[in-house]
Amino acid sequence: MPKKRKVPIDWVEYTPLGQCIPDTPFIASKTPLSAKLCSRLPSVDHHFTPVQLVKEIASCGHRLRKVVDLTATVRYYDADEFKTFNVEYVKIPTPGGSLPRIALLWEFADEVKAFKKRWRHWLDDGSVICVHCTHGVNRAGYFICKYLINYEGWHAEEAIRQFETYRGHKFEFPYFIEDVLNSDPSCLLQT
Repeated sequence: MPKKRKVPIDWVEYTPLGQCIPDTPFIASKTPLSAKLCSRLPSVDHHFTPVQLVKEIASCGHRLRKVVDLTATVRYYDADEFKTFNVEYVKIPTPGGSLPRIALLWEFADEVKAFKKRWRHWLDDGSVICVHCTHGVNRAGYFICKYLINYEGWHAEEAIRQFETYRGHKFEFPYFIEDVLNSDPSCLLQT
């Protein structure tokens, strides 16, 4: 029997998206949902679709250029909705509940580097990357923080502080925080 499409547990408890982390192209968000899944929510005030994601980012003065989806499923929405807005969509399936494999961090870094190369003036024109996982906190924050530490030279504590401030939610799982705090950029960059 096919799996019934459900709204993720506690999804409504999280704000749809945060603000752009200063001096980075990153905005973290919870996963958008299809209109069908949104119809299962208790109120239209909770709706958050791919179209709403694009429009909310635009209303903040940014241009959404790329979405990096870290969920390990394709059941939440149709990624083709982003094509309507000329937004590049990248899926990096990352299971929850444990630290991601290092190969996934490399893939993420390659996507960010490709974005920066294509949109060289991202800082001037407000171009951004939306990184989302189910709730937009743990996996999204982990990938963003690891990138900032390993490729931009940020201190771990500052990366965590900035992410939590601009996402508006704190990391929930200590193993993510511990791994970010123990980051050794030389290990990641050697490969």
